[in-house]
Amino acid sequence: MAVRGEGCYIEDDGGYRLIDVNNNFTALIHGHAHPVVHDAAQCAMRDGMAFGLPNMLEIEHAQLMMDRLRYVDQIRYTNSGTEAVMLAVRVARTVTGRDGVIFVRKAYHGHSDIALVPGGANSRRGVPAGVVEDTVEVSINDIGELTAAFDRLDGKIAAVMIDPMPNRAGLVTVDPEFWQAARALCDRTGALLISDEVIGLRLAYAGAAMSMGVVPDLIVMGKIIGGGTPVGALAGRADVMAALDPLDGGLEHGGTYSGNPVTMAAGLAAMRLYDGAAVKRLNGLGERLRSTLTGIVTAHGWHVRGGGSLFRPYPGHLTPEETRAAHTTLWWAAYDRGVLMTQSCQGALSTPMTEAIVDDVAERIGDAVVATASSG
Repeated sequence: MAVRGEGCYIEDDGGYRLIDVNNNFTALIHGHAHPVVHDAAQCAMRDGMAFGLPNMLEIEHAQLMMDRLRYVDQIRYTNSGTEAVMLAVRVARTVTGRDGVIFVRKAYHGHSDIALVPGGANSRRGVPAGVVEDTVEVSINDIGELTAAFDRLDGKIAAVMIDPMPNRAGLVTVDPEFWQAARALCDRTGALLISDEVIGLRLAYAGAAMSMGVVPDLIVMGKIIGGGTPVGALAGRADVMAALDPLDGGLEHGGTYSGNPVTMAAGLAAMRLYDGAAVKRLNGLGERLRSTLTGIVTAHGWHVRGGGSLFRPYPGHLTPEETRAAHTTLWWAAYDRGVLMTQSCQGALSTPMTEAIVDDVAERIGDAVVATASSG
């Protein structure tokens, strides 16, 4: 059980202190209890935690995101990334009049029915067959497979949804060429290109897709834009987002706590702190960690995946089942060495970290990888 966190450290119920590279599954870009974010949320809370009306902090947050993502015109808030993905799919289907959605195989886009389909047989339990039939899976960075899907389902594809660096697909970066092919195919057929940047937004100031030279029609966000509070958002061009216009018969959507002032205040503070300089610095620390960790684990048959401020040690020589077992062993080995990772052994850096802390993390995880490799 977690008891408390401060900066890049977390303490469990046994009094054990760890360096946190889980960061609530990448959401805590500024670590725990950042004083500026904390004070902003607390100040908003004193004036009321949620209302049945829009609030000025919601407008202020929206303006900040529009200034940052200059290729989008409007934004709608949800309570989670899962909800934002659901909304994105519904908007795409409404705008195009089609049902089909293409996903990268094994990518995770939340736990709505359609988003679970690319996760494989285990993820699809309880998902209706009709939902499965409306989805298409393609291998990451396989332009031929993507093109064939469009050719096979001509006029039936509503959208292509891409996570710039899908963790469950191995934390492999989507190539610029794959992005550009998806953009061209969508333009040719009238489908929409959706960038799921619930995690990926941390990788580049104006978003990961834009850093690849591609402008998506819709971008899904969450995690860091809420400053550690529950949040999701969908943004896009005005003509696409018009499907949600409540003054013109728009799609029914909303949530009791969507855009609440506490989340908006915390998110404003977090995103102001995570400016272009902060993004560059954190990505530099990520490169430093991956380089150091690679030097430790390569001789043991492991390599380090990721980019920006994300990383994942990976045993490329093992089967998928063996990899899952190895990552479970590695998680405990890292925990024993004072580092908290995600269960799939992904790591995400936070702005309180320094070069010395990053080097320490690399050494501890490297030692855990060596121990894991030796045990198996």
